[in-house]
Amino acid sequence: MAPNPLSRTWPPPTHAEVEAISRMEDGVLRNLHITHTYHVLGVSLSGVLGERDVAWCGVATWASKTAGTFIRKDVMPALLRDLLARADGILRTLAGVQLQLLGAWGVSAGVSSVLSRVVEPLMDAVAKQVALGNHIVFQELGPLYVTMLEDFSGPDATSPAALERVLSRLRPGPVEAGGQDLLIQAVRAYQDALRTTHRKARTERVFLANALVGYHEQVRLQEPVLGAMMAPLKELFLGQLLDALRARGSSMPETWLLAAFTPLAERLERCWRELSTRALMTLELPDRTLRLGEDVPALTPTGDFPPDLLRLEHPELLALMKLLDRTPDDTAGSAARDWGSLQDRMNLIVDVFRARHQDRGLLTPPFTPTQVEAFQQGRVPEGRL
Repeated sequence: MAPNPLSRTWPPPTHAEVEAISRMEDGVLRNLHITHTYHVLGVSLSGVLGERDVAWCGVATWASKTAGTFIRKDVMPALLRDLLARADGILRTLAGVQLQLLGAWGVSAGVSSVLSRVVEPLMDAVAKQVALGNHIVFQELGPLYVTMLEDFSGPDATSPAALERVLSRLRPGPVEAGGQDLLIQAVRAYQDALRTTHRKARTERVFLANALVGYHEQVRLQEPVLGAMMAPLKELFLGQLLDALRARGSSMPETWLLAAFTPLAERLERCWRELSTRALMTLELPDRTLRLGEDVPALTPTGDFPPDLLRLEHPELLALMKLLDRTPDDTAGSAARDWGSLQDRMNLIVDVFRARHQDRGLLTPPFTPTQVEAFQQGRVPEGRL
């Protein structure tokens, strides 16, 4: 039985609208527009590709919505609370010389106050990197999906001319060198899906296209991902601590202070990276929060993936999965061990796309109409986003 038609509240975005969003300088408002635009594109594409299969924009909507919690720094209170709790145990191990240097200021009050001041610039650094990644991907893929909507919707959607019109926007070459070969392959796969009447073959081609787009974007995101994970707590903490000690009258040479407190700063930095990475390694979906350091949940008690994707047959898709997926045909072992590793991210991401490939819940609006109206008027909506 065919699924019920989706509600199409908003018209498909235009190139002018996508370009206007890309030019926005306010990262918070831009992210809200990007998230909403991915949703509208995903719903619109379902009318082109068929409502059974969900295009890349479906997962991208919720990845962008999750990114918004970092861009707005909504996660900062919880991260600070967890960092101070973890730091408490570390502070109890301080040696005599460190206690003497802190003096009447005290271990708990002194170090905790410095940490509290340091977390805000740390979160600023994380928010900046996450916003950069959100922007990079949308600048490249927003216009591409608008073009596919335009050229793969008409009467000549499956023609070589339509394919050429879309491909003319892309630069040949490897992504590492600024090329878009993976996107070129993805566009061909999307159009192949339009030509195919066999249900399983069509589903495999859409999944192939989604995986190729996901691979391209994750290569492009490598630098912002590492930047978000490597925020320099050590340097910020030491700088603030030394300033505070001097303000309290310490005349100890800086080299001595650094020697005394650098080991503490390094331990606190390891704690911060563990906590912030755990927070970064989440994906808020409509029905659950995925912990990306854990295996992708099986779709049903009897199958990890939709029936059409339980066993893959398309040669190009099989070759791509061999490259990206350490555990083919199984979500066991899909957990990302190191989010800074492109290989680890892709091992998990292809299983997320595969498991959720026919999840129409991904096309649920990420914001209420009132929230959309607010940010379209240039205001950050009130309440939970």
